[in-house]
Amino acid sequence: MTLAHVLNDKAERHPEREALAFIPDINEGKIADRLTFGQLAERSRRLAARLAAAGFEPGARALLLFPSGLDFAVGFFACSYARLIAVPAPLPERSPTSIQRLAGMVVDAEPALILTVEESRETVREWAAGNGYRALPCITVADTADPSPDDVPLELPAPDDLALLQYTSGSTSDPKGVMVSQGNLLTNLDLIDSFVGRKPEIRVCGWLPHIHDMGLIGQLLYPVYAGGWLLQLPPLEFLKRPSKWLELIARHRIQCAAAPNFAYDLCARVTSEDQAAELDLSHWETALNGAEPINDRTLERFAKRFAPAGFRMESFLPCYGLAEATLIVTGRPAGQPVGKATVDPEQLAHGRLAPMTGAGGKILISSGTLLHDNVLIVDPESRMPLADGRVGEIWVTGASVSRGYWRKDEVNEEIFGATTTDGRGPYLRTGDLGVRDGAELYVTGRIKDLIISNGRNLHPHDLECALQEMAGDLPFGSSAVFAIEDHQVVAVQEIRGRQHDDLAQAAARLGLGLAQQFGIGRTSVVFVRPGAVRKTTSGKTRRSAMRQLFLESGLDPIYVSLAPGMSERLGKTPS
Repeated sequence: MTLAHVLNDKAERHPEREALAFIPDINEGKIADRLTFGQLAERSRRLAARLAAAGFEPGARALLLFPSGLDFAVGFFACSYARLIAVPAPLPERSPTSIQRLAGMVVDAEPALILTVEESRETVREWAAGNGYRALPCITVADTADPSPDDVPLELPAPDDLALLQYTSGSTSDPKGVMVSQGNLLTNLDLIDSFVGRKPEIRVCGWLPHIHDMGLIGQLLYPVYAGGWLLQLPPLEFLKRPSKWLELIARHRIQCAAAPNFAYDLCARVTSEDQAAELDLSHWETALNGAEPINDRTLERFAKRFAPAGFRMESFLPCYGLAEATLIVTGRPAGQPVGKATVDPEQLAHGRLAPMTGAGGKILISSGTLLHDNVLIVDPESRMPLADGRVGEIWVTGASVSRGYWRKDEVNEEIFGATTTDGRGPYLRTGDLGVRDGAELYVTGRIKDLIISNGRNLHPHDLECALQEMAGDLPFGSSAVFAIEDHQVVAVQEIRGRQHDDLAQAAARLGLGLAQQFGIGRTSVVFVRPGAVRKTTSGKTRRSAMRQLFLESGLDPIYVSLAPGMSERLGKTPS
């Protein structure tokens, strides 16, 4: 089975059932575009026939440059029918960082064509001409001259065929395209379906971008696989009006929605008690929470805020996954209580999971249960498997693990072909830190982001959460905490307009608070404008990028409080 087989099956059995709908203006809330399963299959097959007739061979890469909307789905499924490898990418009309990332992806993937929509064609052509890709064919999905699939026979893909290159949110200069096969996708979609409860007409609503693995696989492909319905929203519309997402979930009796932790926190913060009481979220059975560390306070805050609307804590489905394993690795059946553990933070900083009662304990949220020994916790230095209760690197195996990064053979041997000291393998090295407690997996952070202080391992996410809790009435935005080479900690905090004296007092309070709570030396505090903290497409904080900007004086701060010796370390004050 492949995606093409799945869509053919749905179109044959439910041709008139609506599969996808799109609302461009979340404030207005009107559906502007719809596709039934029959229409999605027909349009995708016709486009695939046109691509095949134009001579594009199976295995060629197709760069997908689409704005928000349903045309992306047509382009993606057309690639599957034509046995092309889809390469979802950001449109070249956004930030310089996105344009730089796109350029890196094109150099790496070497696409044979571009797929886009008519309204973006001119922008795409200008970008292509200005970057040396003038000869790259630019094809739009809406073309009335598409031939009939009956006139151009299409050989459906096999499970081992590559379906897409999913580029990760890493370095823009060295992009890594995860080679996801048709079989990887079907295996992972079935795993998601098992967690959600195998509801054949599941109703989904989401705003995640289709260039991100959770937006593509968990939000777009999953409801098609299940035979359900997706109500799609533009990402920026959600960020401007988060509570409107919840209103649409209530109005359309949505059963399933997925988002990173920050989205649930944002909704809980900006929605008043009166607004929450007007909603009906009783149909929302599965609220997947993944793509970044899961905060217990966020779950509690959201569940408490929207309990009057009928939302239940057990609707949360915390999960763990990564693009290298297609999407999801661990989760739990919908409706089960959220797994959690209260542990000694000092023991955790030394790599041990030790239960703790009373005040001072740190609450960890489980990212789900392990499946058939698909996860191993390993010492990243010695490669020795660790016992339950010991923190180490998360290694993953199974049919969802991809075959590696596109044209990165040396890296693939290290990352995707890892073996333990006792000869087990191959495993995927995730670069994530976690700990097993029986069947539960607790994710604690990223190896590359770890802050080492006095022999203790501190996770930046914990310090960032502490900053948010210390905000008081200050209008804080996102935070980024990192350490530089000599373990000095830097906290970058977004804040909306404040006077210089207010910021000086706030910086002193934050630095002291972090020192007392985490036992670190004085912290350098940098206040920046909203939007200055760099994020990935899924909302993860790009701490390495923020560290580099800090060291290169590229943050454009509105106030800086440097720890002793930091000015000499930098050579000058960041500006």
